[in-house]
Amino acid sequence: MDSITHLALGACTGELILGRKLGKKAMLIGAIVANIPDVDILAGFFVPGDESLVLHRGITHSLLFALVFGFLLALLAKRFKPDIGLGLYSFFFCFEIALHDLLDTCTSYGTGLLEPFSHHRFSIHLLYVADPLFSISLIVAAVYLLFGRKKRRQWATGGLVIAVLYFCIACICKVVVDNKTDASMSTPAPFTSFLWFCIKKADSGYYTGYSSVFDKTPIDYTYHPKNDSLLKKPEPYLKTFADGYYTISRANGQLYFNVLRFGQAQGWQNGNAPFALSYPVDAKGDENMIIQKGRLAGWNKQSVKIYLERIAGK
Repeated sequence: MDSITHLALGACTGELILGRKLGKKAMLIGAIVANIPDVDILAGFFVPGDESLVLHRGITHSLLFALVFGFLLALLAKRFKPDIGLGLYSFFFCFEIALHDLLDTCTSYGTGLLEPFSHHRFSIHLLYVADPLFSISLIVAAVYLLFGRKKRRQWATGGLVIAVLYFCIACICKVVVDNKTDASMSTPAPFTSFLWFCIKKADSGYYTGYSSVFDKTPIDYTYHPKNDSLLKKPEPYLKTFADGYYTISRANGQLYFNVLRFGQAQGWQNGNAPFALSYPVDAKGDENMIIQKGRLAGWNKQSVKIYLERIAGK
């Protein structure tokens, strides 16, 4: 998930766990610690873009890291404020880091929960990386905790309860879409869990399309050939990151490696729209922000109107 959501979630849980003992410091510490796993984005400045895709959400997002680093933070905190037990400190720090990891597992990127023992990336494709309906109650509660003094636990609890309710709605939406499509993978469209990008495997490629939970007509699939033969090199990092769902395309003399699970830029309007993560295979520049470039392409007032109409169903 995005950093703001992690900050808000860390603030709310920090208030509930240590608010009575540390006051506002609990929500501030919780917000900071909740973002520690994303320190791995710094590696992107020192390695090629394709390798950074795999490094992100790797060892720093593992449960082992949460336990070890959380305990080390507990030992450090115990030195500065010894009147709180080491057990409570350990629970607090380990919980904040592990919660970040588990929430990231709900998105499509993939999270190495079992690193370094297993390189498998876990993802349940349930939430978009930035979903306002999931985050808004947490953000509102966190802002109140920053300035408010009364009923702080009630605000923190309320923010969490509303977010959990939306999480449950997202689960229901995924089940509805999966039951009415024959897709082998479904992942949420931008900023919502009511519209889904669906992928169906074929012998030499994939069929993709978008399905709203409110659709009354069958999903319209568009075929995309895999074109694996166009690759001149094995591209191990890209293939590992794609987890089997990719196509190869060529445009303007450049070869692109398309990771399908991130959807298409405005794909609900055009089945042949470019994929959101379209990595230039032979690029020598800095391509570490390639996902963000693809996801934000083409948004304007008119496209937002069309997008809302598509979410409403057809």
